[in-house]
Amino acid sequence: MNQESAAHTDLLRQLQRESGDMQVLAPGSSAYDRATTPDNASFAQHPTAVVRPRTSAQVAAAITSAHRHGLRVVVQATGHGSGRELTHGALLVDTSLLDTITFDAQEQVAHVGAGATWDQVQRVAEPHGLLGLSGTSGGVGVSGYTFAGGVGWLVRPHGLAAGSLHSVDYVDGTGKLRRAADQADEQVDRDAIWAFRGGTPVGVATSLEIGLHPHGDLAAGYLLWPGSYLPQLAQAWEQSLAHVPDSVTSTLALLQLPPDGPFPPELLGTTVVHLSYATPEGAAALSPMRGVMRAVATPVVDTTGPSDAAALAQIHLDPPAGVPARGGGWWLRAAAAAHVAEIFGAAQVGAPDGLAMIEMRHVASSAPAHSGAVTRMPGEFLAHAVGPAPREEDRARVDTVLAAVEHALAPVTAGRTAPAFREGQPEAGIALEEAAQQRVLRTATQLDPQRLFSFQRGAV
Repeated sequence: MNQESAAHTDLLRQLQRESGDMQVLAPGSSAYDRATTPDNASFAQHPTAVVRPRTSAQVAAAITSAHRHGLRVVVQATGHGSGRELTHGALLVDTSLLDTITFDAQEQVAHVGAGATWDQVQRVAEPHGLLGLSGTSGGVGVSGYTFAGGVGWLVRPHGLAAGSLHSVDYVDGTGKLRRAADQADEQVDRDAIWAFRGGTPVGVATSLEIGLHPHGDLAAGYLLWPGSYLPQLAQAWEQSLAHVPDSVTSTLALLQLPPDGPFPPELLGTTVVHLSYATPEGAAALSPMRGVMRAVATPVVDTTGPSDAAALAQIHLDPPAGVPARGGGWWLRAAAAAHVAEIFGAAQVGAPDGLAMIEMRHVASSAPAHSGAVTRMPGEFLAHAVGPAPREEDRARVDTVLAAVEHALAPVTAGRTAPAFREGQPEAGIALEEAAQQRVLRTATQLDPQRLFSFQRGAV
């Protein structure tokens, strides 16, 4: 055994001694391999070790150990936000075992472990007529999604998920357990909740309290047409937006379907126009948009109807398993809907070197929200484009097309990126206004003076 290997082995033994009964996973084990294979496996992960805490005290112990041994700390549960390579010198804190959920139907709140997913929350809340503000995929972790803003199917009536974040139990860079809340005793914890709400994590979250919302008469669905109808359908979608209630959230996308799957045979392997929408006010609220779109051409698929949380998580047609991907997300101004066809054309969906999908989401909302870094929509629309990128050469190809999409968006951009939609990206882009960026940075520095933490797509 050489000197470097001996030092590595000694470090792992020390971590194990210091961790008590917390799992410490070393390279070479199947458990380590599973923990270092995130949902977005665009980059290899080879941290010095992985720890899997079950309690907040164990998270604190892991951070204290990392500080003592000079390791930076990276946090991961599902790994949807993975966007950079992890190498020796990093301690990966896998929070997936922190998944306990307690629920108060009367107060309409849930106390959620930092490793819990939205599927788990909705299963608890839905029987009581409530839902959390989840995104398009139920398997995404609650914490990372919420801290990045949280744009889901109930965004128009209820706003961003970050706006319904009440408090966060977290560990700072010195290993101290803290609670971020508006009424916290210390100013730094009041600053911390502001940062957690759509800015960036400023500590390692162990649990969070979120507001839940009545789901009402939930209706949703998706429609598919051949891609050749895009110009007419884009125009119809734009026209319909003025006639749907404020409760309707909708997305228009151009999507390359796989060669097999649960779709009509004539659409398999082709480029399709995909409309998905949802409302808590019943199917009648979807009728104005549905009628205008169907008047262009009869869709090959139309699943519009009564919905529930499980069905809501299916209408976006996200891949059933993780895919190494590279993406971009941009907030857009009100004029964006008039430029769908040109913007989508830049993505080259269906072409040999094109993207897999581009979409525009109508997300304008006047819902009340807690104060935070990003708790209100920076734009009335959000564009998202993504392509498969398992290798470096694929990432370079996708980045070229994403740059073309960004150029096409220039006339209608709100000047801000949406970090949660930057799949496989190492940073958040221009996610915050300058004043908010500086405020988050001051808070992060105060709570983590040694800059121990390295958050995926962190805004600072």
